[in-house]
Amino acid sequence: LRPTSPEAHRTPTLTLLSTAHTSGLVLSTAHTFRAPLSHRAVVTMEAKARVKGYGTISGAPPASASVDVDSSDLVELDESVIQTKRRTSPLTAGLLLCVAGAFAIAGSRMGSESSSRSKLNAATPSAHPHASSHLPLDEITASSWYIYKITASIRPGKDLLLMDFVNRYLLPDAFGMESVGCNSTHLGGDYKVNFTATGSSSTNNQIHWVNGPILNGAGVAAEWVKKILMATVGTTESREGMGLVYDSDKVTSNAFMHNKVQFYVPDLDGFAKKLDTAGVAHLKRKSTVASSSSDSTPVELGHLSIPVEAKTYEIVGPLASVSDAETLGAYDEWSAYECPSCHKLADDFETLQERYFVTDNTTTWKDSDTGEVDGRPQPMLVSVHVAVSSSQTLDDMRVDFAHLQDYTRAKWVLSTSHDATCKVASLSWESMPGVVIKYVQNNHDDLPSKDLLTEYEEVWADEYEKTFYSESKDHALPSSANWHHFLDTHIGITGTQGDDGGYCDDVFSALSQGLRNDAVGYATRDESDEVHLYVGYKGTTAWEYNLATGCSTDSISFGDICGCVAENAVNVYNRRMDTDVDSCPKPCWATDDGTRDDDECDDDSSSVYAHAH
Repeated sequence: LRPTSPEAHRTPTLTLLSTAHTSGLVLSTAHTFRAPLSHRAVVTMEAKARVKGYGTISGAPPASASVDVDSSDLVELDESVIQTKRRTSPLTAGLLLCVAGAFAIAGSRMGSESSSRSKLNAATPSAHPHASSHLPLDEITASSWYIYKITASIRPGKDLLLMDFVNRYLLPDAFGMESVGCNSTHLGGDYKVNFTATGSSSTNNQIHWVNGPILNGAGVAAEWVKKILMATVGTTESREGMGLVYDSDKVTSNAFMHNKVQFYVPDLDGFAKKLDTAGVAHLKRKSTVASSSSDSTPVELGHLSIPVEAKTYEIVGPLASVSDAETLGAYDEWSAYECPSCHKLADDFETLQERYFVTDNTTTWKDSDTGEVDGRPQPMLVSVHVAVSSSQTLDDMRVDFAHLQDYTRAKWVLSTSHDATCKVASLSWESMPGVVIKYVQNNHDDLPSKDLLTEYEEVWADEYEKTFYSESKDHALPSSANWHHFLDTHIGITGTQGDDGGYCDDVFSALSQGLRNDAVGYATRDESDEVHLYVGYKGTTAWEYNLATGCSTDSISFGDICGCVAENAVNVYNRRMDTDVDSCPKPCWATDDGTRDDDECDDDSSSVYAHAH
């Protein structure tokens, strides 16, 4: 650290002259931070700076040390802990800056990061991730990003029961049930939305559920599904002959129900009748939205909150559309302990209705009993909620928020309830009007299962630590070849990278470097010329970055997903089985495309799937 020139006496600067490696932290070469004389940032608590594309530097510097920073988007300081004041001694300020920077970097990283994290990835981190192109992130990343799927893990062997449940009570069936390798399966439901990613809306806009009995972490994931079900519906058992309808007539609203997906429909009646007739455990709530942007007259909306394994799926629609007047009294206002503001839809009624009706359905919903066209409207995605315990922060320099802002152009807004018990950090994108991701931190004293949510987050962190940062006794795979079943609970976002995919490799380099800089574990998989990074950010929901298209996948990924091995990668399967296949083998019950001959399937019959169930 040194002043860059004699002018530093008039304009103090901080230059990082060499690449520093300290337990996963990487600082690249020769980046200068400069501020005009009239502004000094005086650190009174903890210094935090986010360098775009590099992550966050934080720590506890000496008291009242001055930090000089550029006011552009290169560096951002956390406003909650920084106060700006005029200072009279630029030279002194510059020297203190160096001391503060050294304390911030060394104190936070060397003290808190495990030494094993320096082995986060087999590749040695390079300098600036854009060294080859010399282009900023905004030029190489996709100009438009789209959420194209929301995925959750389920308990092993519950896939058939869930497939029936989804089509009957939630969403039209997307693709039946498919093998993702051996007896690992996934199934899906189709929602609609007024945008779509590369490809067709019928293949992108889906909710997925993953059954991965042999995947790493499947056991601990299943145990936590049981704990969440006990906290929410009081049982883990289903009613005989009714699919995944839980044997319960009550739902306890709790911290875990902030992990949910929210849909809008213009007619709630058919959904309510189906749930009530079958006795499906769910909550009934209500809220209001303005009639239009120019008319504040409130319109009541009904909320049907349906727990499914470890997540809640909520259908929202006009309460006036419910035909059974006797049931209207069951729709309660959201209680204070439930954080009412986070459940309210962001748009007015006129906008919701207009957006719904100008958006085409992606499929034809068939009744699972009769095979006839189902009369219910196809749900439209409006939000995804992520539960956050009081042990976490929600500021915009939190690593996942910083990455989503830097790499996907997300916009971050933080709101607090009137009683200050609930905070909501919202992420939205110009390319996805009407859809918002909400991180909900509900600290109300009366909220059930708050402590259990904290424990759940700690388990996720511990499991990621073991998956990505620990040396394996069985193999020497690079970190990003590994997998944990928690990664199957994620939000998938995609976009065609800059130059019509021509910068895909550059974006992968930048994003993977940013993840390494912030010591965040991730798994890389590929499909065709797309690279998928499944990222284990802090909390109980992962993110998937689908970089489309034009990526060179051979040297940076581990093939497509493959549920035949614990690491969920076809290249790992090839190593283990001494084979050279491009896709994961599937059992006969899941094969109708001619990839297996009749004799082989006759010998195999359908026993593989039967044994697993």
